[in-house]
Amino acid sequence: MKMKKKTAIIASFTVGTLLFATTAFADIASKSGYEQLKDSVKLVSAKATGEYNNYTMEMTAIIKDNGQVIISSNAVNKVDRIKNAQESNNTNVEAGKTSTYYNYNDSKTSINIDQRSDKVYVTEYNEEREHIIPDDPFAEEEAADVERIIDAVVGSLKDHVIVNENPDGTIVLSGSLSEMQIPALVNAVSSLSLKQQFDGRNQNNSWPHLTKDITVKEVSGSANVKEDGALERILGTATVTGKDANGQNHDITIEILGSIKDVNSTVVAKPDLTGKEVIKQYANAPNEINNPQKFVGTFKNDIIIEKEGKFVKAGERILELTQIDTNSITGNYKEVYKPEFADSANQMEAFSFKATFNEKSMRDANFDISTGNNDNRRGYIYLDDYAGKVNFNVDSYDRGMNGIMFDSNFSPVLE
Repeated sequence: MKMKKKTAIIASFTVGTLLFATTAFADIASKSGYEQLKDSVKLVSAKATGEYNNYTMEMTAIIKDNGQVIISSNAVNKVDRIKNAQESNNTNVEAGKTSTYYNYNDSKTSINIDQRSDKVYVTEYNEEREHIIPDDPFAEEEAADVERIIDAVVGSLKDHVIVNENPDGTIVLSGSLSEMQIPALVNAVSSLSLKQQFDGRNQNNSWPHLTKDITVKEVSGSANVKEDGALERILGTATVTGKDANGQNHDITIEILGSIKDVNSTVVAKPDLTGKEVIKQYANAPNEINNPQKFVGTFKNDIIIEKEGKFVKAGERILELTQIDTNSITGNYKEVYKPEFADSANQMEAFSFKATFNEKSMRDANFDISTGNNDNRRGYIYLDDYAGKVNFNVDSYDRGMNGIMFDSNFSPVLE
């Protein structure tokens, strides 16, 4: 399921705390109960990728600051395994503003609708795409290693959850951990992660900027397991306390609810685009760029430097793509500085390259160059046909040298 940026942020800063809300609480009365939770997750994953004809997955996340909701996010993903199709609806509410995003995919078509634009982007593929539905992650080789890590982290916390078996064969797992029950090491790691996420750089002014005394106060959760042993619903809640730069206390509550429902009764349908402005493009293969030759030309970005407390333009980075074929991209790169910033120039200011595509999609490619010191370095180029830009980067580039800001995104030079 594709997630919007805010939804991804929520997922990232809850890793430290909700680890307990989704694992530690899971059994905590006996090893068999803990194993039941793990088995239920594995089973529902296997069924979703190999048994269920169709189903709906939903995730809701809410963050509160001292009881007031500062952000909420809801993602609904409908999957039809037989038709090899899925559609997702994402809604985010922050600072009183609502944003929505819709995506539909099947073997031949991709449709994207964003409320910020009146346009609908439709991609039609000449070759059928085989893997719209993701594979079972627990069938991957790394799954066993991840499971062992989770087992080690949960450790002795398997003592605080109640396991109830209902007469119909379903099971409810529930429990909570207080601050005193959370190991100091885990709390310290979680606090560091949360401090980084609430440092004010990733959020707008509606988010508190926590600076000190950050600690995980409490986590709780519950899980519902169906009579066949498959996970149906899981809820995790965490409360984090901390102070901002002014010494004001904040109780941050994070709630995440996930469920899988409407098994074999979910309908995935292509949206009606009547009356909408449709921008259509065609691709010859899955994820392949339509007409990569449109990237042949010159791209630029500004070289920015901080001087006397202000950002000023010191020059330009110029990227010229001279040839693109099915295997490679050929081009030149140079940096042109204004006379007063000549001392800021570096040894990487000009070179030619030939980058080899990594896949037949003809989106990203790697290249090797040799600098003036005979130091071989690897570079990377990505053709972004959604933004109409090129991402260009060189490993070990001296970012920040002489106060120069680094920017890897290049825009086309247009008349």
